[in-house]
Amino acid sequence: YEGRLLQISKSILPRGADGVFPVFDLVLLGIGPDGHIASLFPNRPEVSAVSGWVLPVEASPKPPSARITMTLPVINAAKDVVIVALGKSKAEIVERVLEIQSLPGALPAQLVRPSAGKLQWLLDTEAAKNLHIKDWSNSKLYPRSG
Repeated sequence: YEGRLLQISKSILPRGADGVFPVFDLVLLGIGPDGHIASLFPNRPEVSAVSGWVLPVEASPKPPSARITMTLPVINAAKDVVIVALGKSKAEIVERVLEIQSLPGALPAQLVRPSAGKLQWLLDTEAAKNLHIKDWSNSKLYPRSG
């Protein structure tokens, strides 16, 4: 699958300054109750992949067990990344991801940090109800480290 993606012209799918990873205009993600994004699940080897555009995910903790996912370097190369969380069932994980620093890989959503792009969260009132953040002007401050 990745081989086919690599054949796409750079005029159609531009590459970043490194010349390696594609630069998508927008990556739209949801977030799971365990903090996973795409098919990057907590404490799994796929979370720490530093090369490749896509990876197979076998024995996923959430059905279907066989999946394919974009890697974090591809997600973080995007111009804009949007993470959407709706409903009260997402309130706890949104708070954990945005306000409590975890161990590396424990909450993959915390690793979404576009290198040259923007990260935006779209939350409804219920998903945001546990947040204590008052000033969002510097997104690099979140998650808090203590």
